[in-house]
Amino acid sequence: MPADRHEHARLVLPERDWENFLQLAACEIREYGGSSMQICRRLHAMLEGLLDTLPPSQHDVVRTEIGPLQESIDREFTDPARRAIAQQPEHQGIGGRYSS
Repeated sequence: MPADRHEHARLVLPERDWENFLQLAACEIREYGGSSMQICRRLHAMLEGLLDTLPPSQHDVVRTEIGPLQESIDREFTDPARRAIAQQPEHQGIGGRYSS
């Protein structure tokens, strides 16, 4: 265990970076909610919102999370009409076909 200059034990925790925080926020929601149209739509809206508000230096990490979301939508929603709805970001959180 690390110690300070007085030889007192100190706990050192690794810091999370932006990529870790975003993965933590999106991964389990995507994995466990991927079969829910509304969860896919809301997660997509969250990621798009991040692209709208974050500096460009953080966009690649956000886009990295959009890829697996799209794969999940393609896998879960085989009907083209339902897939098209699942791909539409839903910003209001109330559901429905035209609520974004």
